Parts: sequence; C-alpha cells; structure tokens
Amino acid sequence: MSLGGLSFGKIIQRFLLYVGIALVVLAVFFAFIVLSKGAKVPWQWVALAMWTGVLFWVTIRQSRAYWRYGGFWLAIAGLLVVHSLFFIAILRVYPRWREIWYWPIVVVEGGCFGAILHILFGRTTIRKPRNYRGKPP
Repeated sequence: MSLGGLSFGKIIQRFLLYVGIALVVLAVFFAFIVLSKGAKVPWQWVALAMWTGVLFWVTIRQSRAYWRYGGFWLAIAGLLVVHSLFFIAILRVYPRWREIWYWPIVVVEGGCFGAILHILFGRTTIRKPRNYRGKPP
C-alpha cells in the first residue's frame, strides 16, 4: 500500500520518529520547568537517564540492519519500558543506589538486548559457502 509515494512501513516509521521527537521535547520542557522551580533531582535519576540514553544509543546504532523493520522499533520501545520499570523499582526501593553501579549492569543489558534483537530479527538460516559441493573438506 502506498500513500503519496510512501509505503505503509515508511509511514509507521515516520510516525514513530515524530512520537519520539515529541516525547523528547516534552521531557526537556518538563525537566526545565521542574528544575526552574528549585526542585532537587537526585543524582541517581540523572545517572539513570544518562546511562539509559547511552544503552539505547549503542543498541540502536549497532542494530542498523534491523532499522527497516517496524517490529524492531516496537521491540526497542518494549526493551525501554522493561529497562525503565526495572530501574525505577530499584531506585524507589533502594534510594542509596550508587551511580557507578549502572555501568556493569548496562554492559550486561546491552549484550542481552543485542541477543534478543538477533533472536527476533537476525537470520535464522545458515547460508552455504559459494564453493560448497556437499563433501566434507
């Protein structure tokens, strides 16, 4: 299906891009308003935002081959929700969380995210070499 030269997948991809941009703009405005009122944001939450950004930037950048799949962006959104809920629960239960503890967890999470994305979108068939003749070497 094509609408004005755009396929359905491109329309969904653009829609998700615009929603993402709108969420980032809203988050910046929210942060600006909260911080301008003199509210104190614990450093653990700032570190969570920073490490989450790093984790998803690296994950998305390393998964460039999957960008064309609409399901990839839904999987990324799902991983972001799970990651955020997990760390929000940790920070609410354990407010003395140290910022340095993020990096080993983010490294492990990055590996898990890569594996999950490969399982969901990677090749499932093994290609035979060009010179394969069915005989063992």
